[in-house]
Amino acid sequence: MVKLYSLGLFLAQASYASAIVSDNELALSHGQCLVGGSGCKNACHLLTREFGRAVHYPRDDTHWVIWDEKQRQTRPACRVTPSSADQVAKIIKIVTSHWCRFAVKGGGHAQFVDASNSDGGVTIDLVGMKRLDVSRSRRTAHIGPGLVLAEVYTALEKRGLSFIGGRVADVGVAGYSLGGGFSSLTPKYGLQVDNVLEYQVVLPNATIVTARHDKNPDLYFALRGGGNNFGIVTDFQIKLYRQGKILSGVKTYNDRYTGDIVRHVHQFSTTLSNDTDMCFYSRYQYNQTTDRFQPSMWPIYSRPVADPAIFHDLNTIPYESSTLRVDWQSNFTYEALDPPGSRNYFATLSFDPSEQLQLRILDIFRQEVKRVNRSTRGFNTGIVTQALHRNAIKAMRLRGGNALGVSAKGPLNIVLLTVAWSQAEDDRAMHDFATRWHQRSTAAAKDAGLWNRWLYINYCLDNQDPFAGYGEENRRRLRRIQSEIDPKGIFTSKGLCRGSFKVR
Repeated sequence: MVKLYSLGLFLAQASYASAIVSDNELALSHGQCLVGGSGCKNACHLLTREFGRAVHYPRDDTHWVIWDEKQRQTRPACRVTPSSADQVAKIIKIVTSHWCRFAVKGGGHAQFVDASNSDGGVTIDLVGMKRLDVSRSRRTAHIGPGLVLAEVYTALEKRGLSFIGGRVADVGVAGYSLGGGFSSLTPKYGLQVDNVLEYQVVLPNATIVTARHDKNPDLYFALRGGGNNFGIVTDFQIKLYRQGKILSGVKTYNDRYTGDIVRHVHQFSTTLSNDTDMCFYSRYQYNQTTDRFQPSMWPIYSRPVADPAIFHDLNTIPYESSTLRVDWQSNFTYEALDPPGSRNYFATLSFDPSEQLQLRILDIFRQEVKRVNRSTRGFNTGIVTQALHRNAIKAMRLRGGNALGVSAKGPLNIVLLTVAWSQAEDDRAMHDFATRWHQRSTAAAKDAGLWNRWLYINYCLDNQDPFAGYGEENRRRLRRIQSEIDPKGIFTSKGLCRGSFKVR
């Protein structure tokens, strides 16, 4: 059982819970659980009375920016920007008592409609919650869910510190930390999900609780990879590490060197992976303007060494351009920045490292790109490959273990397909493109006997099932935990917060 409530808290919530039941029944009988409806209109009215200028309506919210254009074109009934956990709890009470759908935005770097901007409901935008407090020991920090990665990097670098942050400046810490969190420091310290020590969470019944290894351990387990199924996280206590400048940057190559790049990807994933200062990302990009495919590499070394020996062989490959240098991590995140304005999809695949399979996956990618209509405006797509090293998999067992259920001893290669385009009329074609790629690539990995069930939830297309990849035991446990803390199904696929992937 998930032990979250004292008797006093339970009794304090009883009258509120019974009120929700009756309101839910009324809303369901009038269809108000669907998009929009008088329930959301009334909820927005009460939110305005409670929070004033922190509530924004679409007609006056024209300058608000969110990364994915599909989401930006979604119209919520209103958007509210709380500044504390108490305010989030009040918002949850209001929207649930009116049975109004809602979405929660941290950084807003999600690809699906209704994931971080509600379709006709209330968008709870955590942009006002940007706390960043470093402990006296300089070993931990409390960070708010409204921060993006570059903000955290910049603040910590002034103190000679860093955290397990990602590679893209405007990705929010909330979704990143709840889904997993790959970092240049992951080979040394693990994923970000294994470097969160404590969560402050507003539960579906508006109770504010703390979850850590020794307090509410089931909820702590669930939040380590379980996504947005268990409430709204309003504070993360994270581990910090002493860290100065690093070596990184992007090197681009002619397509004729793709085989050489794949060989190095394999070496960095396997025989050379014992050097935990080393990390890498490779990308195979299609340029619609030039009708050209181009490989690139992000070699990363987490020390300020301009020419580490581990990259000497890689550096013999002729390159077309390079930004490789020793610099602060925050500056590199802006190189990977993907500005708002495009429509986007991701898809993903995991497999045991293999040069032959990697080349086959790139060949499938080329074939599928050639099937795309040349009139598709703004078409931009690529394959990113990174490794999940043994050390990172070992770290998943710390403090009771995470929810990810990675079954391999490692290493694994994690492949991400990114797709961007401009026009709504191409949404279906782009979704089909991503689907064909991941279905064919998955089949190729299975045929080679190298497929791994685990899917990184933050990279999944909406027709992929990341929780199946967590293993049946973990999936059942997540469903049990979710049922116990959310018996009314507020955060389920048929509830009020439906965006992203749901355990039930």
